[in-house]
Amino acid sequence: MGRAKYTEEERAAIVASFINAARELMDESGIDAVSIRKVANKVGCSSAMLYLYFTDLDELLTLAAVSYLEDYCKDLVLKVDEEEDVESTYYRTWEVFCRHTFRHPRVFERLFFEGDTSRLDELVKEYYSIYPRQLNNISGSVLKMVLSGDLATRNMSVLEPYAQKLGYSQDETSLLNDITLSYFRTCLERAESLEDEKDRATLREEFMRGLRFLTHRSTDR
Repeated sequence: MGRAKYTEEERAAIVASFINAARELMDESGIDAVSIRKVANKVGCSSAMLYLYFTDLDELLTLAAVSYLEDYCKDLVLKVDEEEDVESTYYRTWEVFCRHTFRHPRVFERLFFEGDTSRLDELVKEYYSIYPRQLNNISGSVLKMVLSGDLATRNMSVLEPYAQKLGYSQDETSLLNDITLSYFRTCLERAESLEDEKDRATLREEFMRGLRFLTHRSTDR
């Protein structure tokens, strides 16, 4: 007699075990060193079993990479106030984001800029369905941003209200969004060679100066 079908809770627990194993390997050796075989060995199963739960390695790595946003979400709740003005929210959101992404630049470069980013929204929501407690105390525009996988959409959710205040048109706001993300990716790549927290803090301050320059230029148009 065959085994009964797994419940949703059982399936989520199995998927979580693979995600947790992949995360451990990423911490130990870096995201580019993780393989299906290594994850399977760590969990204690065959490589074939992983393909019952994940389309491919990229899907598993994406889900594991999202786990690096846990501390960022906690920090965001503490430092971003829903009652703040749109300018403060925009800059504070980016400051917190850079503080965490510059510590794991390769993970976030792969998450947001490489691979099949078209599925990010879907996979981010799947991740939080498995780890719902990580969204505790997050609400409003911050929750909307966190649940969006696409980085352009995430930034636009906090940029658009501020850009409207500055008098940008929709086309100008979209251009500003594109330029900001390109600048962020450049800084993220530079962060890969930094091991000292002071150096990462300096890079973060540099990014924030550039961010303010980009937005404040609206007064000179």
